[in-house]
Amino acid sequence: MDYQKVLTELEDLVLETYSLWDHNRIGFQWRHYTWNHTKRVRAMGMELGRKVGGDVKKLELAGTLHDITKKYDGEILTDKEGKRVTSSQGFWLNEKLKPSQQNVVTELYDRYDLYNTVHHDSGAVITEKILVDFGFDTDFVEAVRSIVFAHLKPINITDDDFKILYKNIENQILYDADTMDPNIGYTAFFRNIHIHAHFAIQRNGKFELQGYVEGLPKFVDSKDSFVNHLLTDVAREVAANRQTRSRNLVTEMNQELENLEINRKYGLLGVIEYFVSEVEDPDFAYQLNYLQNEWIPQRQKQLTNGNLSSAERDDAQAAIDRVTTFTNDLEAEYKGLI
Repeated sequence: MDYQKVLTELEDLVLETYSLWDHNRIGFQWRHYTWNHTKRVRAMGMELGRKVGGDVKKLELAGTLHDITKKYDGEILTDKEGKRVTSSQGFWLNEKLKPSQQNVVTELYDRYDLYNTVHHDSGAVITEKILVDFGFDTDFVEAVRSIVFAHLKPINITDDDFKILYKNIENQILYDADTMDPNIGYTAFFRNIHIHAHFAIQRNGKFELQGYVEGLPKFVDSKDSFVNHLLTDVAREVAANRQTRSRNLVTEMNQELENLEINRKYGLLGVIEYFVSEVEDPDFAYQLNYLQNEWIPQRQKQLTNGNLSSAERDDAQAAIDRVTTFTNDLEAEYKGLI
């Protein structure tokens, strides 16, 4: 088997599957989010796996396929009192959205009538069927299926069931990577900006920069509980470091409010406003690349050619340096390195 060829085909299949729905945005998900999230979770899972001696190939395939049925998830279901409807295991239940086009994944979803399952369960079924068709051996397929199934942890789980579900380190790792990405670190900050801005614009027709920045310390504090609930020591260490960086970042952003004009043009405040300019369907990979290869060089050129006083130039250069550090760390998180 040519593993790299198979991996490429699986990536193409996931991307094709994500494109089968016409809607752009549902709740906290948007068209580009799911694939960028998939790549980040896969990268983090593989990096954690290397650190603890896990099977990186299993983590690579499970990371690629773990959200293969995520696009079926519509709005979260609520009861007559407005409370979220949950399954017997405590998972939030979603309205099911049918795709406007079909491929092998959606055909399998229909064939096995997976509409009453949560996406970790349906994703595990699809993963098993696809990997069997690609010719992977039975034990390998079962291991990857189990990793995908374990990427969501039941709230109502007994100690015995927990030991069975998470007996393999790879199952723990993918759960940790999937939990961290939307909740802890700069990737969570990017997601939060786009969620907050989307709903603010819907409600009020505008995004209010200062109020958002002033509320960020509370947002970061709310994520401390996620660190403690991760399953592996190595993930908890990564998450704790991410929380420290995030606290430093939001402190810098709040300090930038004291020199609003310079920092909206050259600093982290300007980065927030750039992110918000793409709020309808933000693409993490594109915006990161633009920051590194367009936004920062443009500001550096403006600084060189601008008519600023010596003090203003120093402030602007310090602001650009903060953005450079931020984007380097954002890229490292994207690659699962920190």
